[in-house]
Amino acid sequence: MTEAKEVVAESNGENNKQEESSEEQNELETAIIRQVEYYFGDLNLPRDKFLREQVQIDDGWVPLDILTRFNRLAKLTKDTEIIAKALLKSTNGLLEVSEDKKKVRRSPEVPIPEMNEERRKELSSRTIYAKGFPKESTLDDLLKHFRQYEQVENIIMRKYQERSTKKRLFKGSIFLTFKTREQAEKFMESKPHEYQGTELLIHWQEDYIAQKQEEYANKKEQKDNKKNKDKEHHNVEKEELKLPTGTVLYFSGGTDQMKREDIKEALSTLGADIAYIDFKVGDKEGWVRLTKENTAKVVAEKMTENKMKIAEADVEFKVLEGEEESTYLQKTVEEMAKRRKNMKNFKSNKGRKGGNKYHGKKRRNDNDDGPPRKVKANES
Repeated sequence: MTEAKEVVAESNGENNKQEESSEEQNELETAIIRQVEYYFGDLNLPRDKFLREQVQIDDGWVPLDILTRFNRLAKLTKDTEIIAKALLKSTNGLLEVSEDKKKVRRSPEVPIPEMNEERRKELSSRTIYAKGFPKESTLDDLLKHFRQYEQVENIIMRKYQERSTKKRLFKGSIFLTFKTREQAEKFMESKPHEYQGTELLIHWQEDYIAQKQEEYANKKEQKDNKKNKDKEHHNVEKEELKLPTGTVLYFSGGTDQMKREDIKEALSTLGADIAYIDFKVGDKEGWVRLTKENTAKVVAEKMTENKMKIAEADVEFKVLEGEEESTYLQKTVEEMAKRRKNMKNFKSNKGRKGGNKYHGKKRRNDNDDGPPRKVKANES
């Protein structure tokens, strides 16, 4: 049910009929009529699943004691005799009360309008957006304020879900639907409007929605442009980081004592111009990337059966080619781009925060242009 969006009178009923004055009874009856007419009205009934199910059971008739379960009617009264007596005084032809005064239904002479695009546009044409209400406002506060205007059919309090508490909170704005377009125009023409001393921001709902859609489209366009620029920048960086091919040597058969310096020294004797050695102490395998294109084979050909003695171990080398080399170099480029991006962010954060807790300390000895770890090469 749509209790939170109802347009009703703000008075509450009392069960003790003897204590009610004639004036109070009339006010209560008016409130009951408005509330039940809302339940069976064009706005609520088509979207109220529970009430629609009840309407299907008995040729449209709904027991009054069922309606007393609805919060806002229950606040007025739970006495079905008082409810029936009030509804018999309804004059707009929407409601019918059964002969035993225990049921009510929407008159079959007033069919429920079909909710199609034309109907939505018609509703929007007589609905107004208003902003400037205190966040602690209640529906009863708003109903009391708008009673001064003719033919207010519905008030929808616009809400959002707070992330931390998951509670739905009032935004401070509403959608105000009038019975006719003419009444809505009359309200618009009498601007400005105030609520508790604050001037309200008023728009036609259709204008407000169009404005928000335009703002959303602009934000999306800006976001897409930024994403495209970032993508282009990333592609440019990757293009700039394009590594020469024919430069990768995979090796295996090392010892726990073998160091990167040992590998560099051994390969240097063969004229290798080394860009990076992907290896750490304790590994039995690793990769050597040379600086100049197609030099890996030249270096390997100077070895004896693709082997070299390094730190008392016979280390075997293999030139990476084809898909193996492409995969390795691609991962290397991605890792280099990632490290450069992280370095830029690090420098940017350092500038904003005014300091760096690692200032003056060398965080690692590895060359920043090193490839990712765990990149395996298949042995031939």
